[in-house]
Amino acid sequence: MRASAARSKLPGLARACEDRPGAAALATHAGGALALAAAALLAPASAEAAVPAQPQAPGLRALADDELSGVRGADGIAFNLQNFSLTSSLDHPLTLTYLSPGGSSLALSGLDLSRSDDADPFADSYFLTMRSRATGPDVIALDFPLNAAGNQKWQLTADFAHCDAVTAGACTGTNFLGGTLQIQDLTMKGGGLYVSPSTIADTQGIAFGLGTQLDIGSLSVYPRGRDAGGIIDTGDKLVLQGIHLADATTGGAWTLADLDRHPGLINADTDGKGSYLHIQVGWPTTSDPVPAASLRIDNLTFTTAGAGGAPATVTNLGGASIASMQINYLDIKFRTGQ
Repeated sequence: MRASAARSKLPGLARACEDRPGAAALATHAGGALALAAAALLAPASAEAAVPAQPQAPGLRALADDELSGVRGADGIAFNLQNFSLTSSLDHPLTLTYLSPGGSSLALSGLDLSRSDDADPFADSYFLTMRSRATGPDVIALDFPLNAAGNQKWQLTADFAHCDAVTAGACTGTNFLGGTLQIQDLTMKGGGLYVSPSTIADTQGIAFGLGTQLDIGSLSVYPRGRDAGGIIDTGDKLVLQGIHLADATTGGAWTLADLDRHPGLINADTDGKGSYLHIQVGWPTTSDPVPAASLRIDNLTFTTAGAGGAPATVTNLGGASIASMQINYLDIKFRTGQ
């Protein structure tokens, strides 16, 4: 449209300049300039101008603290513990010690912990979310894998000991070596852990809900423990095979504490004896029934090594089960040594 307008005005401009000095030259220059302008407007665009500018490809960008605080995740985070293992060194074994106020201690040493996985580690993962409630503060929810096939299995081995007198971190009294504890093929199926600030009046702490279905392939105690190379002496042993804990009614996850109905409590408190870590679960027994659990042990055996090469003595007690059991009230206090 601009080129057409330039062409239509060109003869009129020449005629208007015919009676003025240098009219021919002016008309010639004007006509040439307009012709060049028209040619430029009608000329095809260059290759660069024909291609629109492409937006910059998206990428990761560091966020400032104020920007990061505004990030919200509506779907939560799925994660798993593929190939998880924690193995103690023979020279420097991992040890967990509880020191009582009376000066005694209970220790788990040489701790080894590992887990097997599903073929697809993210097909059935842990799921961490932040959830809102109609009443009460938000909840941090950790849903456990359903693990229906039982492929996610935990293994645990540790030596345990009890010392009746500890001075400056060292056992100065009688140190009872209890042997080695080994748990094999422990699976958790469904359930989860849910935490939120406590809403109990005049009580600070963390309210929690916890429940799962638990199956253990075997739980063994070896009184003779392990040798210097970490090999377990299995001459004497107590073995519980096939331990199953589930909800007595549904057969699924059993609820120890319910965050919405009757939460558990974790907090630090102080009394006349000093400070302590407090874990508490309490259920009423009338208006809201306590969830009942079933417990079954497939087989329980004692094995005693024979003297002088004699055959071992095996006492098989068979299986045992509890059809329904309830925990109405649980109160645990962990105190540091004084």
